[in-house]
Amino acid sequence: MSNKIIVAGKSIGLFGLEAAVSQVKKLLKEKGLDISEAAKILLEIVEKKNYIPASSKRDYLAAFTKLLEGDQQAPSIQAIRILGPGCVGCDKLEKLVLEVLAQQGIPADIYHVTDRDEIGRYGVTKTPALVVGDEVLSAGTIPTSTQIQKWLSERL
Repeated sequence: MSNKIIVAGKSIGLFGLEAAVSQVKKLLKEKGLDISEAAKILLEIVEKKNYIPASSKRDYLAAFTKLLEGDQQAPSIQAIRILGPGCVGCDKLEKLVLEVLAQQGIPADIYHVTDRDEIGRYGVTKTPALVVGDEVLSAGTIPTSTQIQKWLSERL
């Protein structure tokens, strides 16, 4: 379990979600609450540590209900890293990756790693480099958006 949940088709990170779900599942067993009542309690607990817009509460309740029923999968969000000192090439690669992700509607966490030691841990000697998961896909060149799209669709 993680602190992320899919609400209205979007992956949302909620502080303390994992602990709150454990607490509510315990209440479900002990007090015999129904799922909808448990989802309301979960919303109340989560709201104490997170901002939840009033207009989205129904969506959150639906997501919490699915989560408590065991129907919701934890969102699988892939980590993508751009390795490089922050040069023009690195910025261009990051922009291309963001464009491809937006076009494809793929959720991903993007990190721009500028620390030389961290870059070295990937075995990369030339930048910019593109890393998806733990796999270095390119180093020293800026791939085309078509190539990035192909790589991401194969791995995400």
